Amino acid sequence: MQAPGKFASEDHRGDRFIFSLLWNWMGVAAGLFTGLLLSPYLIAKLGPEAYGLWTLSFALVEYCSFLDLGFRSAIVKYVAHHSALDEPLGINQTINTGLVYSGLISTGIFGASVLFSGNLRYFFKVSAAFEHSFHVLILLISLSWCVGFVLGLFGACLEAIQRFDLYNKATAVTTVLRAVGIAVLLYLGHGLIAIGVLVVFTQCLGYTFYFLLFQQTVPSFRLSARYASIATLRRMASFGIHTFLINLSYVFLNQSPPVLIGHFLPTAYLAYFQYPMKLIQYTGDAVARIGIITNAHAAELQARGDSRALSELAIYANRYSLAIFMPVAIALWVYGDRLFRLWVPSIAQYSAPLLPILLTGYMAAVVPQFSSGMLLQGLGRHQRFARGLLAEAVAVVFLLVLFIPRFGIVSAAWVTAICMVLNRGIFAAWLVSRELRFSFLHVMHSIYTRPVIAALPVAALAYLLKISFLPGLTWFQLFTAGIIIAVTYFGLAFFLCLPPSGRSRLVMLAVRILPFRTLRRTSSL
Repeated sequence: MQAPGKFASEDHRGDRFIFSLLWNWMGVAAGLFTGLLLSPYLIAKLGPEAYGLWTLSFALVEYCSFLDLGFRSAIVKYVAHHSALDEPLGINQTINTGLVYSGLISTGIFGASVLFSGNLRYFFKVSAAFEHSFHVLILLISLSWCVGFVLGLFGACLEAIQRFDLYNKATAVTTVLRAVGIAVLLYLGHGLIAIGVLVVFTQCLGYTFYFLLFQQTVPSFRLSARYASIATLRRMASFGIHTFLINLSYVFLNQSPPVLIGHFLPTAYLAYFQYPMKLIQYTGDAVARIGIITNAHAAELQARGDSRALSELAIYANRYSLAIFMPVAIALWVYGDRLFRLWVPSIAQYSAPLLPILLTGYMAAVVPQFSSGMLLQGLGRHQRFARGLLAEAVAVVFLLVLFIPRFGIVSAAWVTAICMVLNRGIFAAWLVSRELRFSFLHVMHSIYTRPVIAALPVAALAYLLKISFLPGLTWFQLFTAGIIIAVTYFGLAFFLCLPPSGRSRLVMLAVRILPFRTLRRTSSL
């Protein structure tokens, strides 16, 4: 029988996980709200080609992420580790070593951007009217990325000490400022260059917030190059080399489709492909935030030697991810075509057919297994996962080069979806089952079965709504259908997907968060 103190410790850990998740979702909500509102306005004001160049610029600059070499994840790992063991010297050594390395790399990257960015127009089908804007935009986005590569490490530090409230307050403020600023610039008739300048300014502002908030939260932190050392660099590199493969693979998986589409097809096709992809990524960011918290918690639990809690974290983080995203997926599967006709009617005929293909792959692989990869990283047992992602990236790039010129953007959607299911859906689950010494079927059953069972009657209900009195022809109908789908699914999932202890904890947290306690005190008086 466990001591009462341990129960209290476990309850506190569970509460902290949920509160961290709620703060993360606040940041997701800000990004989702501004992204969904801003994207149609961007394409309406800029046009499909300019919007395609906007997304292409970010895709190209993101390729520089491979020079991270896994140091960001190493900072999360070791800052969380030293924080759990109350070792301020280790925290200072880890952060300052990462800052020195990232500063040197960023200087080299921006220098290369200045020298070579002017030649990119020869690789892509950029019209003469946008050549200058494309060149300047690449330089601006490169500058923003380089500053973020250095100062963004303090955002990773806030994640490591699990101060997601501070991280997401800063993120939400900068996201809203950037979105409002872009909308104002577009309204005043400005183009890509002005928007790029604004992005650099707001990103730098957000990174400054991260630094100030971390310094305030950890008074023992000292910003000094004397804490940086080759020994710490080697330790971080030994952990980060496999994370480097993961980051490199994600860069190619996320950015190769738009880059290759931009190379083989007119730039407008970038907008057609990126709209459904961005819609899924915006809404799916809530799942990614669960994975970020899982990473930090896994490192802490490993430092404390709590193997039982690790096993529960592996199963429930993935199951809850699938359950949380499921009503969104049902709504998009059933009403996705109607959403595109209302949201971006000018490109709906090209983009809407891609949505169910990409969404199916995302739901089978990324949503229910993203936390698996993050957990393996938190444990430092992500070597095979890294190789699997690299194999997926190589396969995706090869198949896209083969199929895009022949079959267009639909083939790009199929290649992306099938490869992610085989690797991130099946192989990642197998790796976690080996790590936790569970059978593969047990892991798959524990994650997928209950959320899918809850989804079946809700999907049938959604289809009946669409063919009857809520066909989704207006925003009010879409909103009403979405509310019905979400309430029905979460009502079923509360009993099917949560264990009894989870249901009790959720109710207790709701009582603590909502003003029930105040009402109860008032009524007793």
